[in-house]
Amino acid sequence: MANSYKRFQSTPSATIPLIVLTVPAASTAIVKSIWIANIGGSSTNITVTFSPDGSGTHYLVPLESVASNKYVDLLAGWNAGPLVLEGYDELFVTSSQDYVYVTVSALLVDRN
Repeated sequence: MANSYKRFQSTPSATIPLIVLTVPAASTAIVKSIWIANIGGSSTNITVTFSPDGSGTHYLVPLESVASNKYVDLLAGWNAGPLVLEGYDELFVTSSQDYVYVTVSALLVDRN
């Protein structure tokens, strides 16, 4: 069984759900952090969802406001992670505006 710590980076377009991470088959992803950096001129609302096996929608963070020129780790604090995802699960981030950067840190564990 091999472990690999990975970083996934994306920049979503406003209001369009963006797949940040798709867990490979026969793998588990242990997500340590979901960093959101808002470099836009106004605050943005962030929603984080996942689709088990690539179908359906489950809300992890239904609505988090991130102020202009600020950043936040959505898995820190009261809703502390880690988050465990399994093979074929997809992690989505949706932002209410452009100029948002998403960085996800995850440990990928090969179950073969």
